[in-house]
Amino acid sequence: MVYAPAGGIIAAEGSEPRVSCIAHPLAGKRVLIVEDNVLVAKFFRMALERAGGCSCEISEDVPTILRLAAAGEIDLVLLDVSLTNSEWEGRPINGVELCRMVKEKSPRRLPVLLATAHAMSGDQERLLESSGADGYLEKPVYDSALLVEKIRSLINPA
Repeated sequence: MVYAPAGGIIAAEGSEPRVSCIAHPLAGKRVLIVEDNVLVAKFFRMALERAGGCSCEISEDVPTILRLAAAGEIDLVLLDVSLTNSEWEGRPINGVELCRMVKEKSPRRLPVLLATAHAMSGDQERLLESSGADGYLEKPVYDSALLVEKIRSLINPA
């Protein structure tokens, strides 16, 4: 077997080249992961690249995040609500504030999926309303297929 970069089979050894019908739901899409927990960020990247077929970048650097949003170089931001290492203009910034800034800087529709491990009753509505985010994700996330589907639905709404 010869395997395609996106995970599909191109052809069996010695046969005519052809690409299999294995399609990744996020092929060609770019996701920016803004997450302060390195292990969680790596899980998100692995799940989205392997199961979704998209490319991912991980950053907590606010100027980099805003530059990518302003340049239209990303298709979705997966944004942690509680950022412990991110600062803007010398002060700490959280995911709610950063979401509003990203939305403001983007020249086109840029979906943002807020992620939090500190979910309480009423948080989803409050966080979505105050941030302007498009979706909400409770951590921990164990099912990569559900993560991919949630992101696909935000990038390509029906």
